[in-house]
Amino acid sequence: MGRKEPGGDRMSPKRVVVIGGGPGGYVAAIRASQLGAKIILIERDRIGGTCLNRGCIPTKSLLSDAKLLRSLKASPVFQSLVPEGFNPLESMMERKEKVVQELVKGIEMLLESHRVTIKSAHADLLGSNQVVLLNEGGDREVIEADAIILAPGSKTKSLPGISPDDERIITSDEALEIKKIPREMVILGGGYIGVEFATIFSALGSQVTMVEILENILPGLEGELVRNLKRFLERDGIKIFTNSKIEDVHPMEERLRVTVRTPQGIQELSAEKLLLSVGRVPNLELNFSKAGVATSSGGIRVNDRMETTAPHIHAIGDAVGGTLLAHVAMEEGVVASENLMGMDRKMEDWPVPVCIFTYPEIASVGLTEKEAKAKGEIKIGRFPFRSNPTALITGETEGLIKVIVDRENDKILGVHIIGHDASVLISVASSLMRQGVKALEFSRFIQAHPTTPEALKEAFRDANGLAIHLPKPLRVDAKR
Repeated sequence: MGRKEPGGDRMSPKRVVVIGGGPGGYVAAIRASQLGAKIILIERDRIGGTCLNRGCIPTKSLLSDAKLLRSLKASPVFQSLVPEGFNPLESMMERKEKVVQELVKGIEMLLESHRVTIKSAHADLLGSNQVVLLNEGGDREVIEADAIILAPGSKTKSLPGISPDDERIITSDEALEIKKIPREMVILGGGYIGVEFATIFSALGSQVTMVEILENILPGLEGELVRNLKRFLERDGIKIFTNSKIEDVHPMEERLRVTVRTPQGIQELSAEKLLLSVGRVPNLELNFSKAGVATSSGGIRVNDRMETTAPHIHAIGDAVGGTLLAHVAMEEGVVASENLMGMDRKMEDWPVPVCIFTYPEIASVGLTEKEAKAKGEIKIGRFPFRSNPTALITGETEGLIKVIVDRENDKILGVHIIGHDASVLISVASSLMRQGVKALEFSRFIQAHPTTPEALKEAFRDANGLAIHLPKPLRVDAKR
């Protein structure tokens, strides 16, 4: 028999089991319930998954407080209110936990209102229509299902030669529970998790060093944004070693001696904490073979309807690989539920916005300049936040907006932002691209004043040489 491709027989099930209560799983459960299914949601830890309990939400809570602290210290009006040696870490951790608890309770209430049955247990597959539950007490329960949605999420990537000890060598899980600000922190990995933790602990007063094996931090993002962020991080005292590798970690009495091979030679670093931040990989611990679900090292195999190779089983979220983002998992959850309930939905191939909550923020959607140039002639528009009234009012004048536009048809190919409100503006940009709005067309939309969307409008005007609030010599591709 040949290998079975994703997408088996379709049916309209009544009883749906969802394995995993993260962003994808709980959204899938609610959507399937809205369509009339009877839902059992199985989560072995806490509802909300990694994102809500140990990832996006707690990290952004700490980043929000760290940003406020940083702003106060830099404020010409309020800096005197921050006493010397002020340590807000305990209060930040307490507030972070309250934020998480409130959101978990909110999601549990939503699930209850949609009559979703939640079971706290370890789940596994017995077949294409059977799930087995193992409770803490050792009890075993078998559930028959008309359809199954797999949302087991992801796990921290392991690193050969360096293992966390939960004390001095830690992962992001332990970093979210730190009780004392470390004097020195070395972060291995320059992805978005690494740079966000660098931002948090640098703002709290730690001497932070980042070690990245690749040519630059935040690989894959628009190079101009990355160069700007690196400059801002280094200005704030964060040391960054790229094209570098940790060769040895030697415990001392109270610290670690970390040996790093860099292009400039061997560097010996002292650290109270070594944070391993080398990314996440799909969690593939279920017994997929019993249900006929095909997997690879990249994740569970699915088609654009989120169907696996097994009839009546869909898979979503980090476990299917690709872009490991909560908002992607949520949309996949909706698509999977609508398909298994008889609708015809596909995951559309639109650019996915990415946000990184450093200081300043980074947000990006669509093609980078390098990618766009490989496809044809382009126009580039830029607008610096220092020329935007709202950024000046808030004191957040660093960074810029960069837009990439097809020269022939004025189609928006990419938008890349580093600066104030980047995470909000990228949603506007993403919507423009989704609706097929042309650059010149958006530059004619009236934006409220004073707001940051004015800066986005000016960037698109600049792509056509029409920026109003830029001195003429600074314009890109200016038309006379």
